[in-house]
Amino acid sequence: MKWTEDKLDILQNLEFAVLEVWRANRDMSDYAALRAYEAAFQFYRAESRGHTAKPPELKGHDATAFEGLKAMCEFRLGRADCPISGPKRIPPISLDLLLACLRELGKSVERHTKSGGRQGYLTFINRYFP
Repeated sequence: MKWTEDKLDILQNLEFAVLEVWRANRDMSDYAALRAYEAAFQFYRAESRGHTAKPPELKGHDATAFEGLKAMCEFRLGRADCPISGPKRIPPISLDLLLACLRELGKSVERHTKSGGRQGYLTFINRYFP
């Protein structure tokens, strides 16, 4: 999938959910962000295949990041109100698009961790959010 400007709002919403956890817990690493993205991908992929999605077995920052991310995913899917200040509802995205975005964010974590260290991804995305 080629990422264009029309997908950036989705990516940024999902990243912001994870970033908020890091801002409250500066010892969180990129690994926790990656685990949250991977767990969300597995959770929603099960749903897309018609299976009952099992809650992931995460602890600590991984679990906190996943819960924030899941709330944002539910908002973007049109199933819940926005978990942060902003519009209560927006047009929903497809489950396939959500999965593609989660996959791309996982790749982004890996790229930025490799080049920037254990918090390379989180430091990178922090620059784009006031």
